Amino acid sequence: MKSAQFLTYTTQPNNAPTIILLHGFLGNASQWDWIIQELRSKFQILLIELPGHGMNNNEGAYSIVDLSHEVYRIINKLGLEQVHMVGHSMGGYVASAFTKAYPKQTASLTLINSCAGADTPSRKIQRDRSLRLLDSYPAAFVKMAIANLFTANETIIHNQAIGLLKSSASRMSLASIKNAIIAMRDRPDFLDGLQDLRSPVIYIFGKKDAIIPVAITQKEVLSLPTATGHGLESGHMSLLTDPQKIIQLLPFIE
Repeated sequence: MKSAQFLTYTTQPNNAPTIILLHGFLGNASQWDWIIQELRSKFQILLIELPGHGMNNNEGAYSIVDLSHEVYRIINKLGLEQVHMVGHSMGGYVASAFTKAYPKQTASLTLINSCAGADTPSRKIQRDRSLRLLDSYPAAFVKMAIANLFTANETIIHNQAIGLLKSSASRMSLASIKNAIIAMRDRPDFLDGLQDLRSPVIYIFGKKDAIIPVAITQKEVLSLPTATGHGLESGHMSLLTDPQKIIQLLPFIE
């Protein structure tokens, strides 16, 4: 696969800790804007856009494991020894894969509306339905997929942000959307690779998340020695609806 496109925000001093931010399915790097504004004065921030998302026009097929190795290639090229991994939804899958493959390079792992385990059988069936729907009604799929990320109340309060998300997602190619769905559907279980992890693992989940059930998150938290979970009164897009609360829960914030 081609190299991922990425943006860096360099802080002072130059040896500040580095945070890698990975957005979710149909998202882009701009969704981290609130968090970046709060953290850029103390941390070096590395934004990575997933293939076919945002400014990354790579339409080639890939796996979640492929993306984790691409993240490593980037940090190795930049000479970074350790990074704090923060991923939302699909970005959390990549962050989990990275942490499993490169535990010594992971200072901490934060999963926002995400999990480290593989798709359940029922979830895989839903992914396949999405692929079939995309073939016939791509615009309807994008509209429906984004609507499912928010609660009814969030849809009213965050109408402008949702509009921007829909606009960005509508510019994605059909191939890019399909590649992402297939990569999520076929990802292996990364949870077993986190059992001996010494770095902290933080789960930030939405109590009203319609995409990843709370029960799945809570089960993973209980299975990992260094994990803690924090529930928010939100849907699947806590990144946009509760950024200030997320900032307070990040493990590297004193």
